[in-house]
Amino acid sequence: METSTIYPGSFGEILQGKIENRDLLLSCPVNIYTKVKLIECNNPIRKRYLKKSSSFLYNILKSWGYEKYFDSIDIEINSEIPYGKGLASSTADLCGVYYCLINMFNKKFNEAELVKNCIDIEPTDSIVFNKMTLFDYKSGNYKFTIGDYLSYNILAFEGDKTVDTVEFNHKKLPNLCDVKELIPILKEAVKEKDLHKLAYVSTESIVKNQKRLYYDFLNLVMDIKEKTSGLGIIGAHSGNVLGIIYDDAEKFKFEEKFLRGLNFKNIKIYKVKALNEISLPVECI
Repeated sequence: METSTIYPGSFGEILQGKIENRDLLLSCPVNIYTKVKLIECNNPIRKRYLKKSSSFLYNILKSWGYEKYFDSIDIEINSEIPYGKGLASSTADLCGVYYCLINMFNKKFNEAELVKNCIDIEPTDSIVFNKMTLFDYKSGNYKFTIGDYLSYNILAFEGDKTVDTVEFNHKKLPNLCDVKELIPILKEAVKEKDLHKLAYVSTESIVKNQKRLYYDFLNLVMDIKEKTSGLGIIGAHSGNVLGIIYDDAEKFKFEEKFLRGLNFKNIKIYKVKALNEISLPVECI
């Protein structure tokens, strides 16, 4: 038997910070995907090179009392999500493995089970949830649902450095800034589907936390945002990617013309789109 699915990555945090002594984040899915396939076979060798996904696979099977099947299931992952950039590549892989597993063994989706097992592997992005959710990404002990995901355009600026999420979160880092005052604006933005307010929150979140995760090209991106009528900026958790949020297709086209001929050393530029839902086609053969 084979079963496969796709799962989206995320583009950074709409909000990241300290709220009532908890380190929380909230991010949204985007249209870059990982494709995960689980394959029953006699010689599962590919999963040896997929340490996080392999450990996750074993832990789930053990929790179900099915660990005997571990040696006959291989994992194949083909991802278009950049690794080590803070775009939730690992979270997407683990979610893909989970949805394949519950399909393979005819199990019901269990959100608490998914969250616990992701957290056991590493700090986890909030795209494990099907709605926009403030989430304690280290312990998983707190979540607060804000509302439906919103769709918007992002122009991404990806630096050449990579970051290991586990290593990053075990470093001695400056504390996240208190962002409690941004919560009412965030709630209004989602309720009213107001991208201007959403972009204000994401921009403030990045600026406030520069001492924790410094972007050496932040001023460049801010300048381009102003010159191309972007709504705000958004940054990847523990990564090296910034984006400009646009609500208008014509503005999005204008920035293409604006950037032509400009030289951005060691910065890759591309477009992504935030998704208003996480849709999961799962195939079983």
